[in-house]
This record gives sequence, C-alpha cells and structure tokens, in this order.
Amino acid sequence: MKRVSGTIFVFLLAFVFVFKANAQSTDSIWLSASTTAYKTGETVIATVNATAGTPVQGFTFQIRYDPACLKPMNASSQVPGMNGLPLPQISGQVDGSYASTTPQVVNGVLAEVYFQALKGCQTNLTLESAALAIRNAEGFAAPIPNVTIIGNNVALNIDTEVGVAQPIPQAGANLPLEPTIFETSNAEKYGWLISLIVALVVVGTGAIIYKRFRSVLPAAKPVMDKKVMPSSGIARVHFKHGPYAGKSFALNKLPFLIGRDPRNDLCLNDPHILAQHAKIFETSNGYYLMDLGGETYVNGQMVKRNSAFLKPGDVVRLGKSALFVFGS
Repeated sequence: MKRVSGTIFVFLLAFVFVFKANAQSTDSIWLSASTTAYKTGETVIATVNATAGTPVQGFTFQIRYDPACLKPMNASSQVPGMNGLPLPQISGQVDGSYASTTPQVVNGVLAEVYFQALKGCQTNLTLESAALAIRNAEGFAAPIPNVTIIGNNVALNIDTEVGVAQPIPQAGANLPLEPTIFETSNAEKYGWLISLIVALVVVGTGAIIYKRFRSVLPAAKPVMDKKVMPSSGIARVHFKHGPYAGKSFALNKLPFLIGRDPRNDLCLNDPHILAQHAKIFETSNGYYLMDLGGETYVNGQMVKRNSAFLKPGDVVRLGKSALFVFGS
C-alpha cells in the first residue's frame, strides 16, 4: 500500500491543474451494504458511494460504529490514482481520507470499509460526515460545496452463531483503520504527574553522579550552538476534520490561541473544545504547541498541560474530533 501523508497530499496538489469546484445538483454521497445479516466473526463490508459532476482529487468519510459489536480493519478504494492518507483513528469512529494527484470522475463506489463482527448484536453504521475534494486556487485541498449525504445509516443484525471471516481483497488503495486513539483513562489523566516524578528522579540522580565524579571527567570542549531555526515561510494549519474541515489558516499572529471563545485567534465551535484549549508559539528553535487544559494530541501522543515541538506534517487533534496538519 502506498502511504501518502496529509502534508505530501497538499504538496502534490500544488502542482496539478486548477479545476473549478462548482458542485452539480446530482452531487451526493451515501452509505450502503450488500447484506445486513452476519454471523459472529464474519467480515462486515460497508460501501461509501458517490456521484459527482465535478472530477475530484480526494474524499473523506467518518463512520460511527459500536466498538463492542464491531472492530474496524481497513478500507479499500478502487478509484484510479487514489492513495490512502493514514490518520489517527478514534475508537468508535473510522476516519477515511484518500487523495489523487489527478482529477478522477466518480459515479459509484468510493471505498469499501471492512469490519469484523465481534459478537451477536443489533447495531448501526452511521455516516456522520463525508466530503469530496479538489485543489483550490491557493493550492490546498478544499471540499466541493453543496454535496448532499442522501443515506447515512445501515442497520446490521449480527447472529451469535460463529461464522468464518471472509478474506479482505488486496487490490486497490488500502487504508488501515484500527483505533490508535482511545478515550482518556485514569493512567492518561495522571500520566503527566508520573512523568514529572520520573524526570525529577533522573535529574536528581544525574546531579549527584556529576558532583561526585566531575573531578575526574575531562573538560568539555566548546561547541557551536546548533538550533533548529523556524521556517522562513508563514506557518499554517490545515484542518482535516472538525468545524473547519478542508480549510487552512495562516499563523500571522503569534502566539496563536485556539479555543471555543470567539476572542481566540481561531474559534472552534465544538462542545469538546475548551474556551482556551491550546496555543501555538514560536521560539528560536521553531514552533511549539501548548495544551491549556483540554484533550490535545500530537501524532497520537497526548500533550497534557505541556508543550510539544511542531514540525511540518505533524497531526494535531483537539478535543474529540478537531484535527489539523501543521505545515508551512
């Protein structure tokens, strides 16, 4: 499987021809399944479909599922030229994203999504959101407007009888969907405290050893201070999911405050976002993201009341679903 990151996707789109994105009245996306009755252990196949009058260069979809009944495995797209963009996956929701360097006509199946039936239950798959994308005049991925979701729910009946899992087709562009981000546990809540204690112990031990043996240590040679300087261009954040999915914001003012309060530099109208959730600031070494008390992740790792160094291509999640890629 050819993996292409969100940053590379934006970079590649900057070199292709600009297509005007005027969605037709027939543009629509829907979720379906060839059958809705399964046995425990079998492979559940859901299909994301679309019709579009405008050639597309990418698409995204978010499907809500019950993790007690279903386990996501991967998605596969047969649309020519489409490559899967791996993103952090939240338990209970699969987040699929595909991109192509050339426009493609879509009229039918966008992707097949594969789950494993875990036990007997009656459950639903819900297409919470979906979008078709092209390259806009600024060179970034932008959703085609006025695309309608005409069918977003599939009811499944999984029998307690154990069946045989069907093999997953290997053709097409495959995308892994196993969860990488889970709900916050007590260990995560207090992980920062444990890390602080460990750091203090390590620093204290090192200081004792240094004081005891510094008389026999060779004198250190002066070295040049090699700092990682920030990019000469203006840093940007490119939203992949959440209230501003598909939009890009330049960090013209630093520090750059993000939160639900309208007085922030970027206001996210999301109940899972704090009034002041996080901020991006710059030092002589580069850019950093600081958590201000909410749920903040960088590349799947929680940042709790701390700062994390940001480099182009880093994936940041705020709250439950606001997701952006840092770049320049």
